[in-house]
Amino acid sequence: MRTYAYVRVDPNTQENFNYLSFFQNFGYSIPSQRLIVEEVAVDTSIIYRDKLINLINYGLETGDLLIFKGIDCLGSSFDEIYNTVNTIEEKKITLICLDFSKKEITDDLKLIFFHFLKLCSSFESKLKNKRKGNHPSSSFVKKVGRPEILTANQKEEVLDKFKKGYSVYALAKEYSVTRTVIQRLLDKSTKSLKSIKRVQ
Repeated sequence: MRTYAYVRVDPNTQENFNYLSFFQNFGYSIPSQRLIVEEVAVDTSIIYRDKLINLINYGLETGDLLIFKGIDCLGSSFDEIYNTVNTIEEKKITLICLDFSKKEITDDLKLIFFHFLKLCSSFESKLKNKRKGNHPSSSFVKKVGRPEILTANQKEEVLDKFKKGYSVYALAKEYSVTRTVIQRLLDKSTKSLKSIKRVQ
């Protein structure tokens, strides 16, 4: 059995860290040629982690042991991490995640580990769908940011009514928008008129 270690390092890291000694402190002696250090940000997708991909596809063989510090080494999301772990599992590679356990992830420990990643991946997926408005209960989520924009016809009506003496408050109430929306429309209209006058 060959032992490999993979480390994700944030780019522009200034400190000189001895990773061989780090793994040695946990009782694992890693040959220097089998220590893979990759400088990628934590939010870098797995598809851009070339050293990790090459290690999984071409370096690791059935029966090998792969040690990594945390699950962030294996992807930028739980979905990526879960898929990466599954790919490694299919190659019958033994894993050790030091942040999870100092021992090899096998038997019941492996079931717990995979179940944990699956739960996190599922939660992450639901959260993304909810944020995109695709979740069934998304209608109950309060919208954040700018209110809905008025239609072109409504904008014309607002400007016309404002000229006739309607207040900003009255217009906002009538069109069910905030006063900020009405004021922004009026300000934009004023700027447009000034620009036309300059051209003339």
